[in-house]
Formats: sequence, structure tokens, C-alpha cells
Amino acid sequence: MLNRHPRRPNYELALAFMVSLLIGGPAGCSPKPNDEDGALMKAGLEALHARHDPETAVVQFRKVLEHNPNHYGATFQLAAALEAAGRPDEARPLWEKMVVMAESYQDTETAAMARAHLAGEGGASDGATMQAGLDALYKRHDPAEAIAQFRKILEHDPSHYGATFQLATALDTAGKRTEARPLWEKTLQMAEASKDSETADKARARLHSNP
Repeated sequence: MLNRHPRRPNYELALAFMVSLLIGGPAGCSPKPNDEDGALMKAGLEALHARHDPETAVVQFRKVLEHNPNHYGATFQLAAALEAAGRPDEARPLWEKMVVMAESYQDTETAAMARAHLAGEGGASDGATMQAGLDALYKRHDPAEAIAQFRKILEHDPSHYGATFQLATALDTAGKRTEARPLWEKTLQMAEASKDSETADKARARLHSNP
């Protein structure tokens, strides 16, 4: 990412933002969420950030927007999923909408993130780097290369959920379990905040082992 990228939100803000996505965003920006929206958001977030399946995530977030076109979290995450799927042209109008929505609710952090994507400083490139790391780890069984790819993402986005989880996994695979442990701790916090019980369980199981 280029040096002119706006300031990234800190870890606590990132966690709060992830939770806000599950309930529709900042207070007042969407109608009161219903159980169906919550289930669809959770499924989309798990697909995008835990399983790295952006196409499935796109489907889930679109379902939310079909009956709630101004859903704050679904708008943001659909844009992110489209970029991760290599469809930045489809994502662009959603990022533009996100800037307007975020500014109207004085959500400066999210507005800055959306502007960065519109400037071409993230998203699509992160998606390609993420895929390169996944291919190295799971297809070529080359954890060293995977570690390098996931670290590239975390250098400019320390709160990237998928890269945090996958870097911890790659470090374990490379026999660097002590180095991986703080990343598992961070993954557990992020998973609990986003109600991703599957990933949280994996992180807890790992943390209960030694070292």
C-alpha cells in the first residue's frame, strides 16, 4: 500500500467496526436489524474473512441489500467481497455510496477506508496477495512463501482478519509455534468480536496446546 494511505483504524476500532457490521452499522444508519439480516451478515462475514470465499460472501450480502438497500454493514462488506473476488468495477459504486453514508453519520474511519479503496490503495491488491499466500500454503505446501505474503498484508493492515488467521497457521506449519501464539490470541479476540464461533474454537484449541 502506498504511503499516502489514510490512517488505518487501530485494533480496538477495527473490532468495534466489525461488530457494528453485524448489527447494521452506526446507530440510526439502518432500520432495526432482524434475525434474517443477522444470519445473512454472519454467513457472509464467515465466508469472506474465515473461509476466504468472496463469491459466497457476495451472495449473502446481496440478499441483505435486496430488502434493505441502505444496510451499512452489507454495503461495506459487499464492496470488500467484490474486490476480493477480482471485480473492482462492480465494487466502485458501493465504495462511493459508502463514503456518502459514512460521512452523513460522521464515521470518519469508515469514510477514510472507502476513499482509500476508491483511490486504488487496497482491496484488490490485498485479495491477490491473500490468494497467493493461500495457494502457497495449501496447494504448494510452502509455508515460508505463505508467511511472506500474509505479512505483506498485515504490514499496512494490522487488523486484517484472514491474514492474521492464515499467518498464524502458516507459522505453525513452518514449526514457528512460539511466533504464532500472539497471532492466535489476536485471532481469538477478532473472532469473538465478529461472532465467528468456528474460528474462535480453532484459536482456543491452538492456545490450549503448547507452546
